[in-house]
Amino acid sequence: MEKLNLREHIDYVIQCTKELGLSQSTVDHYLRHYKAVFLFCTENGIDTFTYQDAADFCKSRYGTDFQKSSAKDARKVAYTIARYFENGEFSWKATTFSTYNPSSGEYKELMAGFNQELSKKLSPGTVRPEMIIIRQFLYFLEQTGVEDTSSITSENVLDFVRREAPNHKGSMPRLLRTLRNFVCFLRARGIVDLDADRFLGTAGRSRQKALPCFTDDELQSIFSQIDRTTDKGRRDYAIFLLAMRTGMRASDISELKLTDISWTERTIRVTQKKTKVSLLLPLPIDVGNAIADYILHSRPRMDTPYVFLRILYPVSGIPVSPTLFNVALREYVEAAGIARTGWDGKSFHALRRTAGTKMVVSGTSISTVAQVLGHGNIESSKRYIALDTEKLRECCLDLGAMHTRKEGLV
Repeated sequence: MEKLNLREHIDYVIQCTKELGLSQSTVDHYLRHYKAVFLFCTENGIDTFTYQDAADFCKSRYGTDFQKSSAKDARKVAYTIARYFENGEFSWKATTFSTYNPSSGEYKELMAGFNQELSKKLSPGTVRPEMIIIRQFLYFLEQTGVEDTSSITSENVLDFVRREAPNHKGSMPRLLRTLRNFVCFLRARGIVDLDADRFLGTAGRSRQKALPCFTDDELQSIFSQIDRTTDKGRRDYAIFLLAMRTGMRASDISELKLTDISWTERTIRVTQKKTKVSLLLPLPIDVGNAIADYILHSRPRMDTPYVFLRILYPVSGIPVSPTLFNVALREYVEAAGIARTGWDGKSFHALRRTAGTKMVVSGTSISTVAQVLGHGNIESSKRYIALDTEKLRECCLDLGAMHTRKEGLV
């Protein structure tokens, strides 16, 4: 395969952006930023766009002021291109840079150590918001005159909680848990002698609504829209069926490897990206047949371990991004004529909720559902009980035999 030049790389990223399902006006808005990046590269003789080039591009256009939406969008485009040049993966996400950065070398060293501890048991997506809290906390200490961690008192921690409380109306449990873990981390290192459990209480759990899953009729309509005579159709059908029948997360399906599947034992072994917990899942016959059909007839012939690969040019052996799972599902949902509303929860993750709901409806115990879905906390699995509307109806009293009369309001 010929090596792509800068323009071809950027054109491919632009094409991926167009496939996100954005409105034409939004696409045109981002195209202006893509053209600005290309012009910046041309003027500076850049052939390979790196993260440093992205930072230089943003600084040359907006300095350090990223409060305006146009500046944030330009930064998003620049770092999307840089990520693609680094690992060949198109990932459409915002790049944030907190202004709350402690300058103390000791604080930076502690941040690195705490980040390393969290990363041993949590996914990067879970670690990131917790590290933001700790970075803000250490910056707060510097601003209030606490120059070394051995001088931290319980009152310092509580002052930070009071200041941040208005910004964490729905996430106080995370704020308190993160600070409690950090204080325990400092105590284990012999830096402070504070008992976090004594002055950092546990916030009451916020109310969680049970997000909907797909009904059987909706699933039938969605799957009927997939053209399984095409390469894309075979791949999408296998991906959606795998998610709906096993409850695997998009990130785990994206990184599923050929060696993770045991065809003789009909199992799938996967280490969850979010929790880093290993799971051994059964491989249903229909799912196995769908994956085999894709591998034998539609998967690009490349020396790469991943199961689900890109099919659009340039085919580079890199797995399909989880972002594109949602894009593809949205297209099939629209083609099926299924009504959508904002924040209705009918995304690719709804296929995982569908799997959990079907297990609950079939009488599977919550502990088993938690094991299959890889939930570290059984409370996460209990949310699926509320989705079983038929079981809830059985709990309702039959009022047919009761004598009632119509009365007006007083």
